[in-house]
Amino acid sequence: MQHSPQNKWRAVALIAAAGTCWSFAGLLSKFAPWSALSLVGFRAVFAVLILGWVRKSFRPVHTAGNWLGGIGVVTTAILFIYANKLTSAANAIVLQYAMPAVVIILQAVLFRIAPKRKDVIATLLVMTGVLLCFYQGLGGGAFVGDLLALLSSVTWAVVFLAVRMPNVGPMSYAYMGNLLGCGFLVSMLFDPGIQTGGAVGWLAAAAMGLCLGVGYLCFGKGLEAGLSPTVAAIVSNVEPVLNPTWVFLFLGETPGALALIGAVIVLATVTWHSIWKPNTTS
Repeated sequence: MQHSPQNKWRAVALIAAAGTCWSFAGLLSKFAPWSALSLVGFRAVFAVLILGWVRKSFRPVHTAGNWLGGIGVVTTAILFIYANKLTSAANAIVLQYAMPAVVIILQAVLFRIAPKRKDVIATLLVMTGVLLCFYQGLGGGAFVGDLLALLSSVTWAVVFLAVRMPNVGPMSYAYMGNLLGCGFLVSMLFDPGIQTGGAVGWLAAAAMGLCLGVGYLCFGKGLEAGLSPTVAAIVSNVEPVLNPTWVFLFLGETPGALALIGAVIVLATVTWHSIWKPNTTS
């Protein structure tokens, strides 16, 4: 799909904004000691309200592509939050963000779309930067948590690739996935963490919901503007860089030198990939 440089920059900015919104989840989750399923269900309510209002409809659109994307959305949320409970946050985020490589592989296998050299180089650079960001925490993860995080990279890739299906809309399947997530609200009835978290826990969970909803709004608009799944996947890697940045700024957890170098690599690569030949798609 061809689009103007101005439209591409707008789409890139929207995907970057989505990653920025989602990046606050790590910080906010520290103030909400709820179970994984409670957080999935409660956050989804906010996303459903925001996306339904923007779509001007709270009815899901039942197509194969929307169901595929929706299942990818809710499955990724469940896998990632459970992974965070079972392994280090560093392991969870770095393994999930193997996603751009998964996108390139699945596009080649399922859609016969060969990756451009620029995409492969950018993906390798981004993965190097992400690994450096979390190198100090990579050794301490539990096997099950690591496995769940790695699986979430596949389901997260499905969310980006679903846009290539016929009769599909990113906003529609983001809505569908969060609507499915609302089904886990029932777990709140049996969650002792809600009581122990108190008012701060409720506020943090609500903020997580707002970040999720606004993030998916930006995500849907970005893909609808014509940005390819490969470019969107690479740009979204601002999330694993910003996630520990907020923790450092607000909680004082100091990143090491390698983390800072990794952050520079990721942001520089995303900028280069976005600027280089802006009138082409991947």
